[in-house]
Amino acid sequence: MKKIYLLAIAAGFTLSSCEDFLDSENYTEANTGNFPAVAKDLNKEVAALYGVMNQFSTDPLQSPWFVNYIMSDDANGAGGTGDVECHAIGHLMVNKESIFDNAWHNTYVGIARASAIIYSVDAFDWTGNTATRNQLLGEAYFMRGLFYMWGSQFWGNIPAYWAAAAPDPCPQADAETVIWPHIIADFVSAKNLMQHGATTRGDGHATKAAAEGMLGRAYMFYEGFYKKAGELAKANLEALTLPEQEGVYGALTKDSVVNALSDAIENGGYKLVKDFRLLWQYTNPLSAPDYFYVRDLAEDGDFWAGNGNEEEMFQVQFMNAGSWNGNIGMGFTNMTSLYCGLRCDDDGQGHINGDKGSLPFGQGWGQGTINANLWDEWSDTDPRKRATILDAQAELTGFVFTTSCSEDAGYYNKKWMPVTAAESSFDDFNKNYTWWGVYRSKNTDTGAPNDNSFQGDHYTDIMLLRLADVMLMHSELTGTADQMNVVRDRANLKPTTYSWQNIKDERRFELAGEGLRFNDLRRWSGKNGGETCEAAVALEKQNGTRVNYTGRWTTMHHAASSWAKRYAETDGFLQIPPSQISITNDENILKQNAGWGGSVADANMSGTPAY
Repeated sequence: MKKIYLLAIAAGFTLSSCEDFLDSENYTEANTGNFPAVAKDLNKEVAALYGVMNQFSTDPLQSPWFVNYIMSDDANGAGGTGDVECHAIGHLMVNKESIFDNAWHNTYVGIARASAIIYSVDAFDWTGNTATRNQLLGEAYFMRGLFYMWGSQFWGNIPAYWAAAAPDPCPQADAETVIWPHIIADFVSAKNLMQHGATTRGDGHATKAAAEGMLGRAYMFYEGFYKKAGELAKANLEALTLPEQEGVYGALTKDSVVNALSDAIENGGYKLVKDFRLLWQYTNPLSAPDYFYVRDLAEDGDFWAGNGNEEEMFQVQFMNAGSWNGNIGMGFTNMTSLYCGLRCDDDGQGHINGDKGSLPFGQGWGQGTINANLWDEWSDTDPRKRATILDAQAELTGFVFTTSCSEDAGYYNKKWMPVTAAESSFDDFNKNYTWWGVYRSKNTDTGAPNDNSFQGDHYTDIMLLRLADVMLMHSELTGTADQMNVVRDRANLKPTTYSWQNIKDERRFELAGEGLRFNDLRRWSGKNGGETCEAAVALEKQNGTRVNYTGRWTTMHHAASSWAKRYAETDGFLQIPPSQISITNDENILKQNAGWGGSVADANMSGTPAY
């Protein structure tokens, strides 16, 4: 079992210009004028770069993985009747102007830190240490590509620069012709600069194989969404001319992306965990023996594969340092897990979720519940269904619909939920409520983060990329079923043949609840798809699905118009923070995305939907 830790040093770097516009700030006395001073300082700078993901984690409702998850057709915003923010995101709306301020801020902090490394790396003598230099540089390119990818998937045309500092002013760049070729180039540079085995698996650093996998993800989104290529395996894709930078050698073709994915699969040092259930923390040794669903694994001595496991290629890591105070604060604990827990409060008769009757799943905010359509459309013959979705009414003797619940069909995301153990302190959430809290109390002398196990004892990685995803990308690009069938075989499913629908279904079910579905739908639909495109139609199916609202059954409806209309109006892009637009007050520098702004009547949610 992996120890509870994370290398994440809070060093920071300010942009030398355009600071207010890009909402960046200096976090320490170190800055681009005096740091890095020596080559070893770059290690701290790289650690600070990864730490930006923990800044995103401070508020899951501004993190790429959780926002994209809630916006998809497979999840409801849910939470309580007063949780307007998660409902707004789930309905493709906003409840306040500042809803995505921190997401914007963190995106540009990450970009600035990555660029600081890229443009300072050769200020030092790397004689005899070229491999180290290339690895550090490759990681910086990887992270810059990742932050720009997250930012552009969120907001489309965003301010963009590829230099040591931003120009002043720093206008929006065209996503299709400028930003995405640079994103793809960054992942190409990363994969070509790094070498397999240069870092220890699971240490939190990007690897060559992870760069190859993210290259596939970026390339497929670009070709599907912006180029409207449709079925990529059959599309005649032109070679993509990339910006010139270190590690980029000529134009990028589909074959070269396929080769990169093949290399990640064959030479990256990763492999599928032998049982799909072992990927998720409910199979840990403190919980599994008492959970009927995985008791067979426990009896055979098979337990959770752990953080940094052999299938996990890139992740957000956490450590025992969460606090409501400080710059990163609760970002050092997996707040997504807390948000996805069984809805807190009671049923009006004193019965609550998350005690012994709910073992091994813990209480939380009840946000991001699974939409009933995913449960209904997923065959019971696929063992991944119950490995992914908790049917709380059927599995838990103590589950109740609370007096404050909303958009709760009784289906929860097992991949992200908090997990408890028989030894948990159900009568005192401050001690060792989660299984991680029990483990911490048994193996360390440290107390619960923020003196609250319920809120702070969550350390499971957020997996951003795993091998199964890379294998499915390979099948989708090549139009072959070989890699897809390896993934299916792990789940004891019969082999299938390649078709576009089959690979779409496979991605939906294998990767359900991991925050990838929404952008898959977008790339399968293409830009400006309108109300009849695949994404809009899928999202609209949420209308009429069964949900529990404050203890009674009813059906969902859109809060203002329809999911299809909101998707068509926005193309899946978020509202650019109005605070950023007001800084310049010049549409030639930064203008609001379509489907947002004061004139769009169905964009703003003043209160949670009443069902």
